[in-house]
Amino acid sequence: MIDDPTCPWCLTKEETVGHALFDCVRVRDLWEEAGCSAMVGWRDAGDMRALVNSWKEVEARTKQRGLFLAWCIWGERNQRVFSNKFTPNVVLLERVRRYVEEHGKYTAKVYNAARPRVPRSPKVWVAPPEGVIKINADASLAVDGWVGLGIVARDNTGSVIFAGTRRMRAHWPPDIVEAKALAMAARLGAKYGVKDIIIESDCQVLIKRLTKGATYFSDLDSVLSDIMALCVNFNSVNWSHVKREGNFVAHHLAKLVPFGVEQ
Repeated sequence: MIDDPTCPWCLTKEETVGHALFDCVRVRDLWEEAGCSAMVGWRDAGDMRALVNSWKEVEARTKQRGLFLAWCIWGERNQRVFSNKFTPNVVLLERVRRYVEEHGKYTAKVYNAARPRVPRSPKVWVAPPEGVIKINADASLAVDGWVGLGIVARDNTGSVIFAGTRRMRAHWPPDIVEAKALAMAARLGAKYGVKDIIIESDCQVLIKRLTKGATYFSDLDSVLSDIMALCVNFNSVNWSHVKREGNFVAHHLAKLVPFGVEQ
């Protein structure tokens, strides 16, 4: 712990953040020599928050260089306090230049790397691989106060393995209704002993959420958690998005009025 509030460089002024980084005679020339004097409006700004806010007007490269310089100045201050060491300005400025260069190479590598193209969702139903069952699910809110769910399961030849429709009284938002249809698909898949499954919907938001396994604390997330719990019954589960045209069978099933609640 350092009890003395005096600046370890000039030994005359109280060491504040502003003094240590910008005002001390030890560091003033560094800001000029680095070409970052536009960032040293400490006294005019009044506090660090206002100073950082004023940097919005500073050119991006200058701001980047200045931030690395501030980092080096603080490190140099610690070297002085704890090891009584001094680094010449030319060495500090070269260190800043190297940090800027390395940061530029890193960001170019990370952000300019070729990103894999996300395949477009198909407009037609695509058969699953052999041995895998694809279940399409959809929901309907066509009649006020009623919710319709429809699912259809098919194999790699397009043959229907099973299908289902369900109708209930509810006032749910569309995303909840679509999630209920996916839950019905998972439940019936488990009931009929499917082991390797693709569950497909035209609701892209839900498919993305389920693919990532992302749940939070909303009513929707409660349904998504139920879906993921049902999926422990399968050896493999894949989530697939298809455009409305490719989901028309499940879509029409969702509009049917079954004999009873579920058929």
